[in-house]
Amino acid sequence: MDSDLGSSMMLFRLLPAAAAVVSVLVSLMLFGPMVLYLVARWRSHRAPIVDPQLGLKFALHWFSSSALHLALAGAVVLIFTIIGPGPSSMKGDAYRAAFAMLVPAGAIYGIHAMLLRRTNDLEQPGVRRLFLGYNLVVTGLVGFVALAMGFQLLFAKGSTGGGGHMAASAILVYCSAWAAFGWRLSQLVLGDWTGGAGGVPDDVVAPGPGAAQPPQAAAGGGGLPALGGGAYPPIEPR
Repeated sequence: MDSDLGSSMMLFRLLPAAAAVVSVLVSLMLFGPMVLYLVARWRSHRAPIVDPQLGLKFALHWFSSSALHLALAGAVVLIFTIIGPGPSSMKGDAYRAAFAMLVPAGAIYGIHAMLLRRTNDLEQPGVRRLFLGYNLVVTGLVGFVALAMGFQLLFAKGSTGGGGHMAASAILVYCSAWAAFGWRLSQLVLGDWTGGAGGVPDDVVAPGPGAAQPPQAAAGGGGLPALGGGAYPPIEPR
């Protein structure tokens, strides 16, 4: 009975800490992308082709990324509630808090992901690349902190209450997201370039193999066209 009471008290002590982590993530998603917007505008100004949908894509990626991080925090709370200590009768509030984050996050992410498909996000992935890198950094930092806390609790002396379960939940969610964002970013960066020392910029669409070429390029160089089979004007034979 005493151990169950102590575990329940540890559960309620860790909930404010989880709320503080959510607050930090929300602050990062509110103020961090402002720097990304300046970078995107600077790159668009230097690009040979101006992206007319830059602001729209940035707003859609901003909201979808914020919803994604809210869903990750909700997943941590949900997994901790499932595997954490304490009687199931006292976990109702934690379940409701987890689903209160997961449901709106899933709805917002789905709507904005659907709207992004109607833009030129695939043809000009500069904004998508910026947000993938930013999400990789955020999830990597949280996952790294969760790993450090998890090993501290693993080698700690005595019982850690629900701290180990919270660290394990955060490691499972954020390290998985860390790996997923890293894989997607590497695929995007390496998949944009077809080979060689340099690649095609984000805002330049390379012509396809069947595209028409300039007449001079098709002839093999500049200057006058090659004379073939005779002269012009024709010379009458004597």
